[in-house]
Amino acid sequence: MTQEQDNKNWFRLSEQGAGRRRLILTKYIYRTFGEIPVRIIAFFVVLMVFLTAKERRRASEKFFRIINKKFVLLHSFIQFLNYGNSLVDKFISFLGNLDPERFVLLDPEVYHGAFFITTHVGNVEILRTLFQDKHLDHPKRVNVFLQASACRQFNHFLQSLELKLNIDAFPVETVSAETSIMVSDRLKDGEIVFMAGDRVSSENTNKVYEADFLNRRAEFPAGTLRFALMMNVPVYFIVCAKEGRKFKVYTEKFVTDRTKKSEILEDMQKAYVKFLEKYTLKYPYQFYNFYDLFKN
Repeated sequence: MTQEQDNKNWFRLSEQGAGRRRLILTKYIYRTFGEIPVRIIAFFVVLMVFLTAKERRRASEKFFRIINKKFVLLHSFIQFLNYGNSLVDKFISFLGNLDPERFVLLDPEVYHGAFFITTHVGNVEILRTLFQDKHLDHPKRVNVFLQASACRQFNHFLQSLELKLNIDAFPVETVSAETSIMVSDRLKDGEIVFMAGDRVSSENTNKVYEADFLNRRAEFPAGTLRFALMMNVPVYFIVCAKEGRKFKVYTEKFVTDRTKKSEILEDMQKAYVKFLEKYTLKYPYQFYNFYDLFKN
C-alpha cells in the first residue's frame, strides 16, 4: 500500500468513526452518568482500534523508535489511549462543560485577527470553545480549515450534538479566491483562523515541501503556509497540550527580516518545523499524527 493510499484510508476511517447514533448515545451517557463512563467506553474503543488498525500502530511504533524509546508497543498504546481521552475532552468542551480555568493561555493577548498554524500535537480543537459566548464578553468567530472528509465529520459532529457555536469549517482542498477574500475580511474584523500545517492532504500530495524532522526527511503541506502569508496578518504557530488537569497553550509568532516572498516562505517552513519538533519531543504521547510522514 502506498503512503497516498494509506492516507486516504485513514481519512475514511476517521470519517466513519463518529456516527450520528454513537454521538447521540455518548451525549446521553455523559448527561446521565457523567464523565467516567464515557472515558471507560473510550478505553475499550481505543483498545479495539489499537488491535485492528495495524497501519496506524506501525506508524506510531516507528515514531517511538525514531525518538529512541524502548518497548515501543507499550509507548504506542499509551499514545493511542491519550488520543482517546483527547476525544473525550473535545466532546466535553463542545458541550460547554470544560472549565475555562483549566486553560493556561501563556500569551492571551495574541487572539485577535490572527492566523494560527496548528499542529497535531495535543488537542487544539478544544481551544476553539474558549472563544464562545460562555467564556468571553466579546466572543469571536473561529474559522477552521480541515481536510474535506474531516470537515464533513466536524460539521456532522456539531449537527449531531445540536451545538450552536461561532465556528465555521471549510474544506482546505477547495480554497478559492472568494474564500481568501472572505477570510481576509474576517481577519480584519478580529476573527481568527486555524489551519493545520503538519498533515499532507490526500487530495494534494504534490503540494508539499520536505524538511528535516526528528533527524529524518519528512513531508509537510506547502499550501497552509502560503495561505497564511497571503492574509497579511500576524501568523502564529500553536499547540494546546494537556498536563494533568490543565491545558497549556503555547504560541510562537512568526517573524522574519527578509522581504522576498520565496525567502519569507522558506523561513516560515523552517520555523514551523522547528516549533513542531520542539513540542513533539516535549509531548511525544500527544503527537496524534497516526500516519507515516517520514520519507524513509
